[in-house]
Amino acid sequence: MYNCLHYYRIFIGFFLILPLAGMATAQGTELTGAFKTPISLSGAIEPAETLKVQSSVGGRVAVIHVDENQNVTKGQLLLTLKNDAQKRQLELSHLQLKINKNNIKDRQRQLELAKVQLQINENNVKDRKEQLELAKFQIEVSTNNVKDLETNLKDIQRRLEDENTLFEQGSSTRSQLDALQLQYNRGVLAVKNVKLGLKRSKQEINRSQLGVDNTILILERSKEDVQRARLGVENANLAVERSKQDIALREEALEDTHLRAKIGGIVNGKFIEEGEVINPGTVLFQIVDIKQVEIEIQVEEEDLPRIKKGQAIVFTTPSYRGIEFPGIVERIAWSADPQTGHFPLYVKAANPGLKLRAGMSAKVYLLWKK
Repeated sequence: MYNCLHYYRIFIGFFLILPLAGMATAQGTELTGAFKTPISLSGAIEPAETLKVQSSVGGRVAVIHVDENQNVTKGQLLLTLKNDAQKRQLELSHLQLKINKNNIKDRQRQLELAKVQLQINENNVKDRKEQLELAKFQIEVSTNNVKDLETNLKDIQRRLEDENTLFEQGSSTRSQLDALQLQYNRGVLAVKNVKLGLKRSKQEINRSQLGVDNTILILERSKEDVQRARLGVENANLAVERSKQDIALREEALEDTHLRAKIGGIVNGKFIEEGEVINPGTVLFQIVDIKQVEIEIQVEEEDLPRIKKGQAIVFTTPSYRGIEFPGIVERIAWSADPQTGHFPLYVKAANPGLKLRAGMSAKVYLLWKK
């Protein structure tokens, strides 16, 4: 009887000690003022970033510069395609650029010549207008001379008539009459000469006016030539800019034949061999950034209010049973998984020493402050 009572007391004491032992275990796992939730969630470790490397151009694979499982840095050369065609196109583009630059020089010289010709034609217009004004003045002078000579001739004619009357009356001599007659004849000849000069002056005016009109037309054509020359310079400049852009595109196309890593990480997939012909968009490599890892876990709806973005976590993995890896809650899905009814939750963590590998299983514990 005594023994039964003794064992009974031991059995009761054992059940009383168990909760205390659990509390002691919880206190023993404290991390920086936090404790683990009694809920543990399982997930698989995946790289924080995975990149499928594709080529934007097609061609034959000349050299593969990396091996599978090799660690690469951002910008490291992965693959080189045969690039003879791109090089020739780039050389042609540089040649076209040189031609277009020479065209600019020619167009600029043409513009300068057109400006000089425009100045010459402007001066010609001024000269023609001055000649026209001079011819008009000459007509005015000749017209006045005709009037004066005609008036003088009429006076001589009256005197000649008077002298002829006196000669018939015997009051004048033949020599006086002949002298006056000669003067009159000269006056008639002078009037004719001046009228002929006036006619020539009028013809000169017409020619001068025609010359002015022609030089004005030439001047307008010169202005159009200047405009065309300026447009030619602008077009030549545009051609140079297009050539530069074409060179940039060609250089980019040539650079595309040198495929480089856009992220640092490990090449965990190589899908081509040297000598193969690939098409644009072909997946060539897969690079994973394992310096940080991501774990997707699923939580039940009732646990969501206790979980926040940025919340601290720890996780363990069978490969390193004695190590707790710290991390944070990076994001929480806004919709539940239709198959499980649970909400996906993604945690992110560093991978010191690259101990963790993709595909490892992990048990995640959410941490709350005391």
